[in-house]
Amino acid sequence: MLKKIVLITAGGAIASFHAAFHAMYETLMRIAPGKFELVGARNGFTGLLNGDFVPICAEDICVDRAGSMIGSDRKLVDPKKIAEAVQKHNIHATIVMGGDNHLGEAARCWKDQQVNVVGYPKTMDGDLNSFITLGYETAVTVGSLAVRNHHSTAITFDRVFFVGLFGRDTDWVLTAVTAYGGGDFGIPCEQEYRWDYILEKIKAACRHNQERFGEAFAVIPYSEGARIQGVSLPPVGHCSMDDFGQVKLQPEWLGMDVHRLCKQAGLSAAHQSHTYDLRDNPPTETDKRLSAMAGARCMEMVLEGRFGNAVVFRPSGDFYEVGEAPLEEVAQKRAVLHTGYFDYETLKPTPAFIRDYGNLFRASLGEPPQKEDLVYPVMRKPR
Repeated sequence: MLKKIVLITAGGAIASFHAAFHAMYETLMRIAPGKFELVGARNGFTGLLNGDFVPICAEDICVDRAGSMIGSDRKLVDPKKIAEAVQKHNIHATIVMGGDNHLGEAARCWKDQQVNVVGYPKTMDGDLNSFITLGYETAVTVGSLAVRNHHSTAITFDRVFFVGLFGRDTDWVLTAVTAYGGGDFGIPCEQEYRWDYILEKIKAACRHNQERFGEAFAVIPYSEGARIQGVSLPPVGHCSMDDFGQVKLQPEWLGMDVHRLCKQAGLSAAHQSHTYDLRDNPPTETDKRLSAMAGARCMEMVLEGRFGNAVVFRPSGDFYEVGEAPLEEVAQKRAVLHTGYFDYETLKPTPAFIRDYGNLFRASLGEPPQKEDLVYPVMRKPR
């Protein structure tokens, strides 16, 4: 009986898993055909423990489909139980496709139980200790296009339009979407603010657009984890907990309350949250390319015995290349604060972010739009 190489998709879904599946399959068939059975653990670590596996075949893989064909869950499992399951089910190695929690779990499996494991840096939040994470570029593309589109309502009705985004602890999505969506500014989560500070920024943006374009509008992305003194929290009865014991954030509630506060200040407002559509839209060509690079390297690491490591990305010329780093290092969360990529006083992305990440987004989004690109042509004429 052939030993298994097991793929595990863990935690929140991303758009580009399947490009990696396909690259892993092709790499295995090229380097070691007939030596291992490639399978996926159904519904994450639960499937691994239960011995519930799905064969990975090229004809079943839809590289343009988001989510995971083998399912996922958010559970964390005792590394000792994982080691027992690996022994019981004739497993040569596991490839854990996860974020900080699950790559951290993979690191413990390697360090404490000597389980053969490698990691694929997955999170649409963009906040692992790798220059790029898989799923991030698609999420930013979807969010940026939404922010650009919401200018239509904001301009038509002289409105402040708040755009909610995933982002509990870090501002990578917020930074990029504000830049590439043409937001007037963004409300981050890594630093707390008073409502009156935010309100003054809103009024200044509306005045600026009124003076330049004749309409008092603003489009403002915000992280779901934004902390604003003066904004009401949802009632306890409306809250639930996630699998890690954290209160599930409600970007819709935050949007409703800043909407309410704007109305109190005499400003017309609207809001919409873009959360699961950042995960569920088809992957971009760039995200698929990066995911395939990571998938191929993961399989090479398994076949060459370089366990305990995860794939990382680093800039190379006008694109990026893959490398490797210890799982426990890659699993560390990386904040935007202190990188110089977002100005936490002006609440705007900096030129340094565009300089360092422009090659990631250029194919999907072009250059960051100027406000002139987002208003109606008649508004660009001299007044």
